[in-house]
Amino acid sequence: MVREKSTTIRKPRARNRLGGELFFVGLILGLLLVAGLIPSLLAPQDPWRTGGPALAAPGGEYLLGTDQLGRDVWSRLIHGARTSLLVGGLATLIALVLGGLVGLISGTVGGWIDELLMRLAELVDTVPGLLLALLVITLIGAGIWQVALVIGLTGWTGLARVLRSRLVSIREEEFVLGARALGMSEARVALRHMLPLAWPALLALLPFRLEGAIMLEASLSFLGLGDVSRPSWGGMLQDAQPYLRQAWWLVAAPGAALALTLFALSLLSDHLQRLSNPKLRLGRSD
Repeated sequence: MVREKSTTIRKPRARNRLGGELFFVGLILGLLLVAGLIPSLLAPQDPWRTGGPALAAPGGEYLLGTDQLGRDVWSRLIHGARTSLLVGGLATLIALVLGGLVGLISGTVGGWIDELLMRLAELVDTVPGLLLALLVITLIGAGIWQVALVIGLTGWTGLARVLRSRLVSIREEEFVLGARALGMSEARVALRHMLPLAWPALLALLPFRLEGAIMLEASLSFLGLGDVSRPSWGGMLQDAQPYLRQAWWLVAAPGAALALTLFALSLLSDHLQRLSNPKLRLGRSD
């Protein structure tokens, strides 16, 4: 009787926690999307306008205060979300296309091609992403498209491995062997029968990949290698360094925005992975 009572209490608590997490994720990512797509809706002021008082504390006309040049921190924060969303989205798309292609070829063809592609992925992983990004951007120059390209080219390996693993696990299933026995080509078998089953596991990793892209973009901007023509959270953190003691809000605003965004994406990735994996989904409901 005691065990049954504890079980009936635990499940509503788990559902309430799940609902709270999803509400938080939806709220943060919804605000991020609105800020990224329509920044003027939330921040009508020009983020580059320097007419305000320098280092004004939060409150009144300036919700989050001003920076050392009298620019509105709230407006720069909202427009910085657009930079993070654009760079992160483009980088994730590049990583998805490249990782999906490599994983599909490796997981369906096998043999020496599989071995070669996986060794290539290991080679890319041996070089830290930030170091490789610094090297490439130093050579080709900084800009929003360059940053997105570099981040995408350094973030495809995990996606490729996950897709390959799923394809290898279903490559010898009976329905796949039956499709081959009916005379279907390997490409048709892979695209029609194998990929639809393997794709959800790959999509579950996209929020995690977007999280890494946003973090890397902020790191590059903090080091002065981002697109200086656009406000960014990393650039705001870099500009705030000389004023840490006298203007705490210059660090708190972009730091909190970055932390909340990464946390929301991490929760979303966790939930999607549980949905795509029946064992994890059952484990959560226990």
